Amino acid sequence: MKISYNEATARDCSTLEKDLQLCEKTGFDYIEIRLDMLKKYLSEHTVDELKQFFAVSHLKPHALNALYTYSELFSENDNPEKQKALMDEFLLGCKVGKQIGAHHFIVVPPLQRDPNGGPFAGRWEDTFRNCVRILMRLSDIARDYEINLCFELVGFERSSVRSVEQASAIIKAVNRDNVGFVFDSYNLYLNGQLNDFSIIKTVDPQKIFAIHINNADDVPILEMGQDKRCFCNTGPLNLANFLGTLKEVGYNGMVSIETFRPEYWQQPAEWVVREAYQTTHDILKIHECLS
Repeated sequence: MKISYNEATARDCSTLEKDLQLCEKTGFDYIEIRLDMLKKYLSEHTVDELKQFFAVSHLKPHALNALYTYSELFSENDNPEKQKALMDEFLLGCKVGKQIGAHHFIVVPPLQRDPNGGPFAGRWEDTFRNCVRILMRLSDIARDYEINLCFELVGFERSSVRSVEQASAIIKAVNRDNVGFVFDSYNLYLNGQLNDFSIIKTVDPQKIFAIHINNADDVPILEMGQDKRCFCNTGPLNLANFLGTLKEVGYNGMVSIETFRPEYWQQPAEWVVREAYQTTHDILKIHECLS
């Protein structure tokens, strides 16, 4: 497996330009580029500069991150302005991705975005139909840019797609070769504190396009949230089981450290990237996953 860096990890204390330099220096194999950080980069740099960086570097781009979909997208009830804003982001990522050699795009199912707004409201039947429609349309567009869509289930109650079983049903119905999964250890854990990841064995391993890895603070369910993510060297997640399951199904792709921890954003970017690499490298080495 190859070590990747997700830019959310130092989001508020770094830039894309700095992340590129630090990830190359530290030894990461891949980087996942955040769309908001890409936009800031392009306000002062060109796509050609980004392309040139990757052309001469060990570090390579993997996925653009992320497209946050909504239930009405591409339906008769869609809001034209809302759709345009989302598609502007998607097309920017696709166009830049093709130019720099990034062939994946993380796609998030509809969420209830307000942290205080309660669980996602809606029937599973509607969510299934909406996600299939959305992914089919995005798949058609992405194909022109040689982009694969990585559908990411999110385990907390504000998500419309919380389990591997639900995500798998959607991927099977979409049935496109450029639509698959990204599995995130914490997003799996968020659904009932799942710590036996053998459910991954039920999906087609060729459909696992990316992996996000992390651990988290050991807190009660009601306090669990994306801000509780942390590096892989501490926490309640059974990452040995997670990585072992991936090895068992034959996955040998990228494994990307992704946290959204405000505490890390208060640190120098150099510290964040160094610690992100070392702790991820260590756990992959311990479990004989490095390639």
